[in-house]
Amino acid sequence: MDVIGTLQQKKLLRVDEAAQILNVSRWTVYRWVEAGRLGGTRLGAGSLRIFSETVAALIDLHCVGVSQATPISSKPRTLKHRYADSERVRDRHPVAV
Repeated sequence: MDVIGTLQQKKLLRVDEAAQILNVSRWTVYRWVEAGRLGGTRLGAGSLRIFSETVAALIDLHCVGVSQATPISSKPRTLKHRYADSERVRDRHPVAV
């Protein structure tokens, strides 16, 4: 099952499922629950479940790049533009020789 499907269908995730979705170790998930970055509940001795909406919220909070409201330009930048930008950066920050 894909990540979005898992988050939409399951309300509670096992620690290893949350770790796999976030691409971190199980111990990082435990630390994040203790720190309050992820919400979870104990179902018994040694049985922790993570709320899937807190996993989604953590992903949304740290999301970088293009937002859903910002359309992606279909016209890619040319190499000429890339080199022109890098030359401008070099001009602003000269390297001492």
